[in-house]
Amino acid sequence: MVDDQITFSFGKNWSEFVQDVTENDVSRAIADINYWLGEGAVANQRVLDIGSGSGIHSLSFWKLRAATVYSFDYDEFSVKATRKLHESAGCPANWSVEQGSILDSDYVRSLGNFDIVYSWGVLHHTGSMWEAVDNAFGLVAPGGKVWISLYAKGDRYEDDLKLKRQFNSASTMGKQMLVARRVLRIMLSRIRHGKNPFAWNEKLPRGMNVYHDIIDWLGGLPYETASEDEVVRFARRRNFTLERIMVAPEGGCSVYVFSSANRS
Repeated sequence: MVDDQITFSFGKNWSEFVQDVTENDVSRAIADINYWLGEGAVANQRVLDIGSGSGIHSLSFWKLRAATVYSFDYDEFSVKATRKLHESAGCPANWSVEQGSILDSDYVRSLGNFDIVYSWGVLHHTGSMWEAVDNAFGLVAPGGKVWISLYAKGDRYEDDLKLKRQFNSASTMGKQMLVARRVLRIMLSRIRHGKNPFAWNEKLPRGMNVYHDIIDWLGGLPYETASEDEVVRFARRRNFTLERIMVAPEGGCSVYVFSSANRS
């Protein structure tokens, strides 16, 4: 891939978001986990959160009584955001937070295996998506699960990539203008659907709000995509079985839950 100019930090965006995290935000994240993995599926399991971001899902895994939670992120500000929530939970000994890269083979080998490997909207921003996905799958214990989301492939890829590059190369005011355009589009859409345009900054099901999600999307480089067929074939070649899937339209993240074969 072309080396992109990257001025956006996912972690800084998350650090701003966690200043106002509420119990309702955490409850939505817990509901998200229960929806995708099942009620009680996390209890007593070893959980790995790759690219922990704000840390809200790591916190939720811990609240769901995971045996251990291990969170890491490449972005130092994401690590700080996750540690903030770790501290808010009383710094539990069974929840670890570190800085690391899913592309660092030595680091990945040092982690061991986990019953649940989770990575939402992260692996497609590493600059080597399929290597990152492969490394994530390699961290799943026999009989364990991997829950990931990846940007859906489509014909608009080059235009979306151009917009992300434009955002990263823009001045502070330029970035604000690009965000404002997205907000205006949302407000106009709400008007067309008979909704209050000034209530555009809704809380999203996974805990984030619309404003931070816009910034997250615009700033997200590197940027790769995958079709559902590509992801499923990739997993099957590694002896994983698809359990759940939600295919998103282009520009969104498709969601996958795969299970690993039990050791024979």
